[in-house]
Amino acid sequence: MNPTPRSVLFRADGNAQIGLGHVMRCLALAEMLGPDYARRFAVVQPAPAVAQLIEEKGVIIISIQTDEATEFLNLIDSTDVVVLDGYSFDTDFQRAVRARAKALVYIDDLVTGHQVADVVVNHAGGVTEYDYRSEPYTQFLLGPHYALLRLPFFTPKTPVPQEGPIFVSLGGADPGDTTLRVLRGLANCFRTLKQEWRVHVVVGPVQQNRQAIEAMQTDFKHLKILSSLTAEQMATELLKCQLAITACSTVAYEVCSVGRPLIAIQTAENQKRLASFLRQNELIFITLTGDELLSQFVSAFHVGLTSNQAGFRTRFVQNQRRFFDGQSPERFRALFNRLTA
Repeated sequence: MNPTPRSVLFRADGNAQIGLGHVMRCLALAEMLGPDYARRFAVVQPAPAVAQLIEEKGVIIISIQTDEATEFLNLIDSTDVVVLDGYSFDTDFQRAVRARAKALVYIDDLVTGHQVADVVVNHAGGVTEYDYRSEPYTQFLLGPHYALLRLPFFTPKTPVPQEGPIFVSLGGADPGDTTLRVLRGLANCFRTLKQEWRVHVVVGPVQQNRQAIEAMQTDFKHLKILSSLTAEQMATELLKCQLAITACSTVAYEVCSVGRPLIAIQTAENQKRLASFLRQNELIFITLTGDELLSQFVSAFHVGLTSNQAGFRTRFVQNQRRFFDGQSPERFRALFNRLTA
């Protein structure tokens, strides 16, 4: 008789309003754990595109009707390790979950509140356990060595292609329409520099302004719009590019893990700490806020793409490799093997 699979229950939400970051981090972890675990994922009324993302990973999706605690608590078995990722899961909610589960893992990026989970994961750099208030038993897994990335982004590093396209990705939902502003900024750069580069822009499954993005094709000679890429396809696009322009979110970590020159844009307040870490450790050329896009984008792009004096671009890629060693999957599997034992 086969042994009962170890059980992990995920809880996160994602849609066009709040983005897909919480869901994608949980899916990255589910993928690292693999089919040796019985993986379930509870989402409040998931859109078809979100449900498909989850089911494609071999994870059972559970559609719940509200974000009230009771409905989710009734799903928890005493053998489950529960993983929470979301800003609505306050201390009281976490206590209630932990009382029912075998163990509780909380994925965080705000560094607020009192932590009661058995394990807190925050892959942002520059964070220490002393930044948190927590219970004595809480274990902290912090920084890029615990990067929550999908498996294809842990590929062996390759040299940066000199003639590759410009890669643009501002998240799965992009509620602030930053993709459109970046494309307008690039068009302005090309006119200012009197030169054209190929541009590959990735839009997510719940991107609300797809039509306006497609209309930008008249401003470029070579604009390729890609949608709903698999992790493998996304990693391939990154490997082909000579420069990436992304949000200061998980996609920036994907670029760093692959090892490519990067301009990062802070599109939300919760990205401020990560933006600071990327900038201070010289993992990126520059971080911009949304308000700085028009005023500073031309100079940022010019530095990022055309500067290579004294190995300028190479230095940033080498710094990325110091922090992203490709061992996150092994570290997380060791953790969950212990929690589910």
